[in-house]
Amino acid sequence: MDTELSPDITTPVRRSDEELVRRLRASDGAAGDELVMRHGPALLRYLRRLVRSDHLAEELHQQTWTSIVEHLDRFDISSAGGGFKAWLYRIATNKANDHWRSLGREKKAKEGLRLIGDEMMPDASFRAVSTEQQEKLRKAIDTLPEHQKQVLMLRYYGNLKFIEIAQMLGCPLNTALGRMHKAMLHLKQVMS
Repeated sequence: MDTELSPDITTPVRRSDEELVRRLRASDGAAGDELVMRHGPALLRYLRRLVRSDHLAEELHQQTWTSIVEHLDRFDISSAGGGFKAWLYRIATNKANDHWRSLGREKKAKEGLRLIGDEMMPDASFRAVSTEQQEKLRKAIDTLPEHQKQVLMLRYYGNLKFIEIAQMLGCPLNTALGRMHKAMLHLKQVMS
């Protein structure tokens, strides 16, 4: 579990990701288990939507965690931008991109992002949409530029904060926010 009891024995204390990374670097395997328990399920859901294959998503999930352990020394704990979760999702996304490139299917990468929209859970303003409207939403998402789709998917499926998304995509925070804003305006316009 990702908590330990505080000195007064009644209140559990949640360890930060950075503390767990420090402990894992010191060969504390339980810290690694805590990180996997904390981030593993959401990461696997993100990969499933990204690659549209349970088997491939599980393989990429495993490769991502293996890469985390192998390159733990590369994670900068003191870095203020993004933190461990952004680093984790960046590695997972890179693993998916590497897979698509290795198959010689750059087109497949774009299709993968497009297909995420097929199952995208709309925001609150679209919750009560009918099947016809859901199809309209999927088509609208397909028309978004790739950089806007990426921000949208990372926000809704990766549950990443905008600062994490910006760091992951290598762009300024305002750029990530602007991409999301433009994507939402486009979707609202198409759906109205």
